[in-house]
Amino acid sequence: MDVAAYAQRIGYEGPLAPTLEVLTGLCAAHIRTVPFENLAIHEGAPIALEPEALFHKVVLRRRGGYCFELNGLFSALLKALGFQVEHLLGRVWVSSRVDPVPTHQASRVTVDGQPYLVDVGFGARVLRAPLPWRLDEPALQGPDAFRLVGVDNGEVMLQGREADAWLDLYSLLPCTVRPQDYRPANHYTSTHPSSGFVLNAVVALTTAEGRVTLRNRELRRTTPEGVETRELRGPAELTPLLASVFGLEDWTGRAALERFVFREPEAGPRAPPRRR
Repeated sequence: MDVAAYAQRIGYEGPLAPTLEVLTGLCAAHIRTVPFENLAIHEGAPIALEPEALFHKVVLRRRGGYCFELNGLFSALLKALGFQVEHLLGRVWVSSRVDPVPTHQASRVTVDGQPYLVDVGFGARVLRAPLPWRLDEPALQGPDAFRLVGVDNGEVMLQGREADAWLDLYSLLPCTVRPQDYRPANHYTSTHPSSGFVLNAVVALTTAEGRVTLRNRELRRTTPEGVETRELRGPAELTPLLASVFGLEDWTGRAALERFVFREPEAGPRAPPRRR
């Protein structure tokens, strides 16, 4: 792990000791500079989880990724810095599906005896800081609020505050897992015709006071003043927007991505693109 290159990629210039202050600073820097994105799926590229492949993509190519990529690489960084890291697997509930299969990676990091939920790869609802692993204790993180609650099957649910209610985001299995245990979920997420990431192109980046998200053709900006949305007019607008708003400039399958984003709506699930 080239820690210096990683720190430069996320714009982090502070100390690198395994402390809560450093963990908080690294999380904040990461979510503000590395976008959550699944665009490689629609470029026809495989989603590789080997540490060298993740480093090459996120740090050297300055691309983003989704949970298995971003949290996988970030956990490797934390381990290199001496943090105690446990790998977790969870079910995403925010899309209101019934009984979702486990398709989310997060980490539990213990600092000075206190465990924290750490997640830099959950799109527009990502944690802004390490969340103390204590049930039923809401925590404010900038404009957002989160809490952990227990559920009846032994899993722990992360909830986010939405208006006047708590919204289920994802539940974490009670056992820790090993990095290789993410491979089946990653394969499903990136290739199955019913996967939301196969059906949609998504990019999200957290800002100081909100977030900016692109879902297919819809660009959404969330600020304290409210939500602004607009639809991209055509393929010529896509690449400049991805560069200027999300910092994404390195493409291997730009034409395939443009075709997907500006395709005509389909009646049902589509087959994943051919891998290169």
